[in-house]
Amino acid sequence: MVPITLFFIPYAGGSASVSFKWKKLLLPQIKLVPLELAGRGIRSGETLKDSIEEMSDDLLHKIGQEIAPGDPYAIYGHSMGTMIAFELYYKLVAGGYGEPAHLFVSGGRAPHVPRNLPWSHDLPADKFRTDLQRYGQLSEAIFYNQELYDYFMPVLRADFKAVETYKYTAKPEPLHCPITALTGLADHTMTLQEVEAWVQHTDQEFRMFTFDGGHFFIQDEMERITHIINENLERSAVINRLQH
Repeated sequence: MVPITLFFIPYAGGSASVSFKWKKLLLPQIKLVPLELAGRGIRSGETLKDSIEEMSDDLLHKIGQEIAPGDPYAIYGHSMGTMIAFELYYKLVAGGYGEPAHLFVSGGRAPHVPRNLPWSHDLPADKFRTDLQRYGQLSEAIFYNQELYDYFMPVLRADFKAVETYKYTAKPEPLHCPITALTGLADHTMTLQEVEAWVQHTDQEFRMFTFDGGHFFIQDEMERITHIINENLERSAVINRLQH
């Protein structure tokens, strides 16, 4: 298998560090590069972005520091990260980087599916908190530790604004790479049909895997997720060799 770079894009309010533990489970030929969004983690001193367009532009620049046009790469995005990954695909292709070997979309509905939920990014603090709890696994410590609260609330509001104000525009062509969707069966923020709708965005193979957890199954299913990544990137490498 030819060495390949795997870019990870986190969910709303999250840091790319959630993928650090994957490294020991991924094949040695897969170089994991967690993409940190501005305003958090090692980039906490930078200004937050509050639109998918700005976030994808920002990460395009970061990817350009990691690979050169023609280098093999793949992308894994979770939740908000799936929306960024989708828009990023078209920017990367337009920038001459070529298609990724694979796109992994985790915990996210297809981009063209309307998000039929009321906006929450501009709610008062108590109502915003209630809305956040729908997603599960948000530590109560955030609300009772003033320092954590002051750090996370602006990040979460910016990210939710990006998700809620995103407007899908039809693309001239579908993705020319395989898509693998991953979703939690107990995720009440979307339906299986909304996840399956990703099939409409590729002219290559589409596969979907379900997990027993909720929206943040990514926290508990590290071994199975990395197995799916390994298997699919190996398959993509074999198919690529046969085609060339």
